[in-house]
Amino acid sequence: MPAPQNKNQPKCLPQVAHEACLFLFCKDNYLELLSLQMKKKKHLLIAVIVLLFVALALGPLRHNITEFVISKGWFDSEPPTEIRGPFLTEEALNAPLFTSDGDTIRLADFENQVLFIGFWATWCGTCRQTNPGIELLHTKVQDRGDITVLLLSLDNVPAHADEYMELRGFTVQNLFPQNILPQPLDSAAIPTTFVIDKNRQIVYRNKGYSNYSRTNFVKWIKEVADRG
Repeated sequence: MPAPQNKNQPKCLPQVAHEACLFLFCKDNYLELLSLQMKKKKHLLIAVIVLLFVALALGPLRHNITEFVISKGWFDSEPPTEIRGPFLTEEALNAPLFTSDGDTIRLADFENQVLFIGFWATWCGTCRQTNPGIELLHTKVQDRGDITVLLLSLDNVPAHADEYMELRGFTVQNLFPQNILPQPLDSAAIPTTFVIDKNRQIVYRNKGYSNYSRTNFVKWIKEVADRG
């Protein structure tokens, strides 16, 4: 019976010589394989770094890309959920709203109009994300003559809102309530959005972000105006 071999015992000289010869004759292939492995690791590391930079770069743009895709109607969302809300009270219709020039406007002035009203402030991050879609909605319906889009700024310093509007080139009308508007337009959170039909009934209300320039929303608000 052969004696068991000890794995830790030193290799005999012929075996060492044999392995040395293999290395000498195959070293070119070995070094080439090693080089390929190092290149693969290097390329993998570069790919990971590039992906990280792309992810960081696209982070701020992700919202804009999503807005662009939705506004084109490629992956449009469902139409807004219409409600049969309360009618505006005389108090709400006649609450004073001020322009940047100090002129007074009241909702009662917009007769036979569908009103889109968005409450916002410059210090509200979600408002700043929502407003570009409101501006685009304004440009899509302004030629109709029977749909008015309004922003109502709750900024304590009106100049902050004016600077924001000018910097972004917004053309949608921005007004400043003198006080919190009476019911049913009072809201404890912003952004809050209302759509009021020509009969002065609230038919849509939303708290938080939404893209109001999307195809289905624009189509819906035009249908509300067509109903009279």
